[in-house]
Amino acid sequence: MVDSLHFPGPEKPADSESRSKGQSILIVALVALMTEIVAFEFTLVAPGLPEMAAAFKTQQIALVMTTPLLVAGCFVPILGKLADVHGKKKVLLCNSAAFLAGTMLCAIAPVFPLFLLGRALQGFGLVAPVICYGLVRDLIPSKWVPLGIGGIGVGIGASSLIGPLLGGWLIDTHGFRSNFWVLFVYSAVVVAAVVACVPETTVRIAHRIDYPGAALLGFGATSLIVGAVRPDLRVFGFTLGIVLLIAFVLVERRIAQPLISMKLLARPGVWMTLLVAGAYGVLNGTSAALLPQLLRLPSIPGNDESGLGMTATQYSLYYGMPAGLVAAFCGIFGGWAARRFAPRSVGLFGMAAAVCASLLIGLGFVGSFGMVIVYGLVFGVANGLYYVSSTNLLIEAVPANTQAVSSSMKFTSEQVVSALASAYLGVLVGSYILMVNPKTGQPIPSEQGFEYAYLICGGFAALAFVVMLMMRHGRTPASGGVASGQGDDTSSRSVLTAH
Repeated sequence: MVDSLHFPGPEKPADSESRSKGQSILIVALVALMTEIVAFEFTLVAPGLPEMAAAFKTQQIALVMTTPLLVAGCFVPILGKLADVHGKKKVLLCNSAAFLAGTMLCAIAPVFPLFLLGRALQGFGLVAPVICYGLVRDLIPSKWVPLGIGGIGVGIGASSLIGPLLGGWLIDTHGFRSNFWVLFVYSAVVVAAVVACVPETTVRIAHRIDYPGAALLGFGATSLIVGAVRPDLRVFGFTLGIVLLIAFVLVERRIAQPLISMKLLARPGVWMTLLVAGAYGVLNGTSAALLPQLLRLPSIPGNDESGLGMTATQYSLYYGMPAGLVAAFCGIFGGWAARRFAPRSVGLFGMAAAVCASLLIGLGFVGSFGMVIVYGLVFGVANGLYYVSSTNLLIEAVPANTQAVSSSMKFTSEQVVSALASAYLGVLVGSYILMVNPKTGQPIPSEQGFEYAYLICGGFAALAFVVMLMMRHGRTPASGGVASGQGDDTSSRSVLTAH
């Protein structure tokens, strides 16, 4: 069986056009609150990584951020298709139940493996944006859809700002487990409101679900991560991981609707954009997992390799807020610039900022609270411009009726590479020990390991910059997919871009 690139477009439900403005606003507000959970899953947790490492007595604390990314990268594309088949609200609520169970487990887990299981279950919550965009498209009048999509974006942006501040304060005053209790209560209330107030969509689309591909990719990537963090299983983990990933490629070449379409991957515009996504994923995953540890390293007078000794609240104020605000602004500005000039130009500025951000830490310039703010500003520019440019570059590279597959491929590339990078570079950091903390008995990494990790990130960001320079597409103002030559398939595009 060969890889197929064509998918049917759904009809918009007739009753959605008659839905009142008040009902539409309520639906958008509730799904926006659902998507906020995704950002909270990381921004509430990241400031507390040092406390978690001490509580569980582990040097592999980067796995706290790696695990949900890996689960999401392998399974969210499949869950998006299941939502089309069985109903978006139904699948959203099932995954919300898994997320709530994982959050509860994280709040009470006595040992690190159980805590990671909780984080894995939380990874299923990352399907929320995928499904919620589709719910907005299906449930509210067409004239309100653009505003509804914008409302979801505002919700995600707001949680990216609120999360670090709330997370930092909770950790400093009540401990890291309080973050999970707060997240559990918030999520439970929002899920209950969605159950009561958001109707199920009647749109259904037939899909063939690539379970074998997801299993091979998931187990292959997991084996590589196990090989990184368990020296006694290194040869076995690497060997098994490589074999499973080779099998994944072979399966994807033969399946009808694959997780990674080899036909699409053969297009230069697609593989180059996905290469950029993977290369940038190295920096993104590393920042999520390692930056909280670096900035919160204890300050030891007279020792140049010690850290700044930031509290969780200071981490959020000096890094989280500047990075979040600038990323939100650059996302809006980058969207305008991509349509006014070209998405490739926007991406080049973003990747240049990513190189600069990596070198700020890699060359040891981030040695004061002021330089932390500078790093946050530069990284915010990189993050905001990357996401808006890469999305537009992918839209310009493929026909409208394949945007669902291409978007899933980009999501998988970003999340899986981020997971692998945070795990491997976390091991690198753990190999450079400054001293043992006399209070906790835990090793304190030196800044040298973090600097080496960020130099590697800088190399991948430079690779992304070079790949963008070589791109032949994306050099003209973004057309929203019309330039691909298949922009007239509006019914197909409207659902496929929701994935």
